[in-house]
Amino acid sequence: MKRFKRLAIFIGISVLGLNLVLTGCAQSGTDSGRSIKSSAPKVSKVSASKQIRNNSGLWYFSKSVKAKSNSGIEAFVFSKKGTVEAYNVKKYYSSYSAAKKAKGLNKFGKGTYKLKVNKQKQTIVTLKMKLSGIPATYQFKLKKGLAKKYKGLIFHGFNAARTVDSDSVNGVLVQVRK
Repeated sequence: MKRFKRLAIFIGISVLGLNLVLTGCAQSGTDSGRSIKSSAPKVSKVSASKQIRNNSGLWYFSKSVKAKSNSGIEAFVFSKKGTVEAYNVKKYYSSYSAAKKAKGLNKFGKGTYKLKVNKQKQTIVTLKMKLSGIPATYQFKLKKGLAKKYKGLIFHGFNAARTVDSDSVNGVLVQVRK
């Protein structure tokens, strides 16, 4: 009888201990959403034309956010007045002032831009510029929005197709946000 009592107590304590361990594991494995913040950036729901017109920072165009280029990355500054300045930069800067401070802006053009929406509801940005004194027309067809994190910077913008004098290239038109 004593043995049976000891065995019952031993089995009862073992089951209770196992139950506590499994309950603790189950609670730590579930996420209530309160303590963990999402580190993935979210795509902006503001229209493309408002984003371009109201953000006077640098807008970068390249084949992808991670693309390497020997000749640099094209960067554009759009003003609310409809003017645009084109720069060549060697890397992504967190802001226009940071690029200026680092003397990383090589200006290669200046002109005007217009925004319109086509039948497919894509925003078209048309730039009429003089590139090193030669007239040129850039056209960006903005597709779906994107948000990416790369090398500690958060990029917001659009997948885009850039056409320069009937030569089209797919890429991204993005701006760095803090």
